[in-house]
Amino acid sequence: MQLQLRSSSSASALFSAVQVKPPSSPPVRVKALFTKNPGSGTLKNSNSNTNPNPNPMASNPRWAQKTVTLPPLRRGCHLITPKIVKEIAQDLSEFKCGLAHLFLLHTSASLTINENYDSDVRDDTETFLNKIVPELYFVSLLQGRSASWKHTLEGPDDMPAHIKSSMFGCTLTIPITDGQLNMGTWQGIWLCEHRDAPTPRKVVITLNGI
Repeated sequence: MQLQLRSSSSASALFSAVQVKPPSSPPVRVKALFTKNPGSGTLKNSNSNTNPNPNPMASNPRWAQKTVTLPPLRRGCHLITPKIVKEIAQDLSEFKCGLAHLFLLHTSASLTINENYDSDVRDDTETFLNKIVPELYFVSLLQGRSASWKHTLEGPDDMPAHIKSSMFGCTLTIPITDGQLNMGTWQGIWLCEHRDAPTPRKVVITLNGI
């Protein structure tokens, strides 16, 4: 009887000394589709070792660049998405994933992305810009009609145009997905012309990606 109690006591002590850990989930590992090829600076398909026919677009980044000349437009905000897409459609279709960079080569106009449906939004934006950056003419009894801006060599609308250009900026970056500019349903590319005299405007468009 005493022997059985000792055995039972020993077994209890043995089991109490064993720490049972709850099962843990294996770590989740995310494998990148494209990885950098050491020493070359290019991207390669992560599955290239197992896939005998890797996608050639995945291995070599692509670049394309084009300068688009926009026709003279009156002062105000103008939707230019169709014109831009038409000019780069052929190059754009070759990109699966990437970025489109637009650079306006002028200091008295600007680029922005905004409403692409209701033209009233463009008219209201022009009204707003003219209110916050007015031409600020005043009449002096001695000097006649003058402006409060120092830079008036190119007309009263020129200095306000420079300020408006800096407000909106001259560059845009838009994602490319499956050969298309990946913008929101109601987003469009605007050219904002800030001068009174219509002037042709040039935009350098650079595409890069895979």
